[in-house]
Amino acid sequence: MPKYSQQDLEYAAEFRAGIHEEALAKVRAVYPCADRVVDKYPVEAYFQEVWDYPGAWYTVVGTPPGAGSRKDLVNAIVRDTLEHCRKTGNGRSDDEFCRLLEEYPDVGCDYVLVGVDDPCAKEAGVFPYRGVDSHRLALECAARSLFDGGREWAYEPKKAACRKLSGKALFAPVNSDNWLNYRKAFLCPPHENSYTDSDFERVNAALFPGGADCLEVCRWTTDWSEYFDDGHEWWGALCLTVYDRSLDRFVVIMASETD
Repeated sequence: MPKYSQQDLEYAAEFRAGIHEEALAKVRAVYPCADRVVDKYPVEAYFQEVWDYPGAWYTVVGTPPGAGSRKDLVNAIVRDTLEHCRKTGNGRSDDEFCRLLEEYPDVGCDYVLVGVDDPCAKEAGVFPYRGVDSHRLALECAARSLFDGGREWAYEPKKAACRKLSGKALFAPVNSDNWLNYRKAFLCPPHENSYTDSDFERVNAALFPGGADCLEVCRWTTDWSEYFDDGHEWWGALCLTVYDRSLDRFVVIMASETD
């Protein structure tokens, strides 16, 4: 353990508090009542020894050895805290995300949240998570919610086929693919909107506060419902199921529009 003074300890506590504040802001996007984070590192771990001029070891305040960068540490604390909140039943509210989405009425995407308490998810056996099988069942639940809710599109999700994407690929730039991707669907619908990458990031910070590393993504074919017919005309169609390990929740994202 590096040697440190009382003043060093105060610096470390201040540095750690800043990291906790940053992590807590992300946690509150899902659990608004959260008042603390879960950090497996005590304040004494926030020291590093560095070899520097003129040839001696110095103790400096920094992320704990093995924790990675500040960003890595913040994301790890967010994941651990979200997992703790979920297990202790602190009442995640999907309404928070829904209220935020109301600020973006011109988004080209439809969202359906499928959680462990969702009646359809319980009936269909979506959870516990079982890879692609759970993704397909979550897609079926979303189809019922979206297509039977006053919009009577025919659908047969059992016909859909999927391929896996990385969590980072979910947030790829607008022009990174030859087909419609999530960012493009959000920012560039046929009827246009004034939203920016900052808006996209704001919405997804609330939707996926644990970050891309927590996500398992499947992209599905769009030949299984009339919902996608408009998009097939020219703009494109999109169907994604995103499992968030930190929340034990699916987000189903669909898009299909025409001018």
